Amino acid sequence: MSYNKSHNLNLGRLSLNAFRWMDAGFTSLMSQRGWKNLPKASSLVFPHLTEDGIRPAEIARLAGVSRQAVNQVLKDLRERDLVKVTPDPDDHRSLLVVCTQRGRRFGDDAAAVAVELEKELQIRLGSNEVQQMRSCLEDDWGPPLGSIPQRD
Repeated sequence: MSYNKSHNLNLGRLSLNAFRWMDAGFTSLMSQRGWKNLPKASSLVFPHLTEDGIRPAEIARLAGVSRQAVNQVLKDLRERDLVKVTPDPDDHRSLLVVCTQRGRRFGDDAAAVAVELEKELQIRLGSNEVQQMRSCLEDDWGPPLGSIPQRD
């Protein structure tokens, strides 16, 4: 996936192109590690899992999606033996999502692939450019336009 600079694309489109490059690389490298047919929606859940477990409602809040969306993803991940849902020992009315042993292997592979992709970007774009990109993406951009009253 390469893009010609002469198209003068807007920043939103350039961000989408970058996401697609990362996503295609991630999918390909994970497939090479034996993780085929990954649901794209798993990225809603896995970044938020903790060793002690996390409530589905908290995953939804952190991911910025509905509880129903998280529950659909969790159903698929349970069927793939990547997560399990257990009673919360602190509140028996609540549930906790935790990784299975297979899920921990998946998480370890995903972390290694993310490092590999970033190193490849450093080779292709330069270390300083990748660090600048990381710094901009880590900044707090504030709420999206339209979700707050417009400034005059």
